[in-house]
Amino acid sequence: MTEQVLVVPTAGLDGLGPFEGFSDDRRYFDALAEARFVDRGPAERDESRRQIIPYVVIRTPEGVFSYARTGAGREARLHGRRSIGVGGHVNPADLPEGLAALARAPVETLVSAARRELAEETVGLDGARLDWLGFLRDESAPVARVHFGVVFLAEPTHGRVRLSDEGAMADPRWLSWAELDADRDAYEGWSRLVIGHMARARR
Repeated sequence: MTEQVLVVPTAGLDGLGPFEGFSDDRRYFDALAEARFVDRGPAERDESRRQIIPYVVIRTPEGVFSYARTGAGREARLHGRRSIGVGGHVNPADLPEGLAALARAPVETLVSAARRELAEETVGLDGARLDWLGFLRDESAPVARVHFGVVFLAEPTHGRVRLSDEGAMADPRWLSWAELDADRDAYEGWSRLVIGHMARARR
C-alpha cells in the first residue's frame, strides 16, 4: 500500500506571511485547516504542497543529541549529513480522530505523531515532555521545498537516550549549543536553522 502523508498547500502558508528559516509565529498552525493526506511519492516532487514533519530536538544535562544519517535511510538527499532532529512524516494512523482533531488541537495532535517517530528511532524517551518551539521552512534545496517542519523540544532528565537498531542513524553524540554552532556546516539544512536560532537566542 502506498504511504499516505500529511500535506498543506504551499499557497496557504504563503498567505499567512512567507518566511524562510525559523519562525515561532503560531499563525502557521492555521494552515493545518487545509491539511489532507496524499500519496507520498508524488508529494516528494510537488512543491505546491508541503509535507508536515514533526522535528524533535532532544536536550538533556549532557547536551543536545546529535547523530549522522547513513546510507540506509530512505531519503537519499540527506545521506552523510549530521542532524539534531528526530522525526518523520505524519500518517493517517497518527490521527485516529481525523483531520478535525488536527485543526482543533494542532500541537497535541502533532506531538502524538512525534512520539511515534521517537519510539521508532530512539530508546529512553518514554514519557519525556515535548514542547513546541517553532516552524522550519527552507527554500535552498529540492528536499526542503516539499517539507515544512514543526519543531519540538524533548527534555528528559538523563542522557540515557540511544538510537534504535534502525540502521539509518549512527554516531550519536551529546554536544553543547556552542559546539554545534562551531560545526554547523556539517549538519543538514533544518538542523542548521535550529542551531542558528538557538545560538542567537543564547546571546
